[in-house]
Amino acid sequence: MPLVLDHVTPRSEGGTDDPKNLCAACYRCNEFKGSKTHCVDPASGEIVPVFNPRTQSWAEHFAWMNGGTHIVGLTPMGRGTVILLHLNNEYVVEARRHWIGQGLHPPREP
Repeated sequence: MPLVLDHVTPRSEGGTDDPKNLCAACYRCNEFKGSKTHCVDPASGEIVPVFNPRTQSWAEHFAWMNGGTHIVGLTPMGRGTVILLHLNNEYVVEARRHWIGQGLHPPREP
């Protein structure tokens, strides 16, 4: 699956092409996100911002489960982002299994 450039804040919401507003994203995740900036926490029903990889810590909002094949949200933002972006879709879970078998996944914290 190719990576694409994602506008963290979509242009339709005033986002720019400044590198600080861009990040690499999986094509599928970017398609699910579209121009959305908020999502729903499935546990509380609360509307929360979508996780911003430029300003927020992944480890604060997410963790690996099932040996690294699945992502679990730890916060309302994390849970909502997992659902919005379909981060545990069948395609990516299978890819993670392959990467685990090759010793390439899950990523290690810096």
